[in-house]
Amino acid sequence: MTGERLTRSPFSGFVGAHLEESGEGYVRVSLAVGPEHTNPYGVMHGGVVTTLMDTSMGVLISVMRGDEVKDRPHATVEMNASFLGTARPGDEIVSEARIVRLGKRFAVGETEARRRSDGELVALGRFTFVIRDRRE
Repeated sequence: MTGERLTRSPFSGFVGAHLEESGEGYVRVSLAVGPEHTNPYGVMHGGVVTTLMDTSMGVLISVMRGDEVKDRPHATVEMNASFLGTARPGDEIVSEARIVRLGKRFAVGETEARRRSDGELVALGRFTFVIRDRRE
């Protein structure tokens, strides 16, 4: 499950997120920043990096839960993002996600988003997902 455009989430695909690597307990997603990703000041909009981090966390939870996801989907219910750096068109951002706790009803994880060129930390995120029965 590497190198593919994230098409299960139409929005993530629309933004341009790509899955680079996934495995037990770890996912890496990347995005090439373009002019369409910027705010009026020419730097990456905070919504873009939070989308990237949310995507990496959602994919990780899917990988860890496997086929159970079909009957019990998960959704973000809380996110906290700290914006620590900037990115501009031409930069590539990499989001790495790790699970802190995966339970029957909730999952909590953390993400880091960095510029690939120099490893500079752009944002940190902490996410909570609810795991629901499809009928809920």
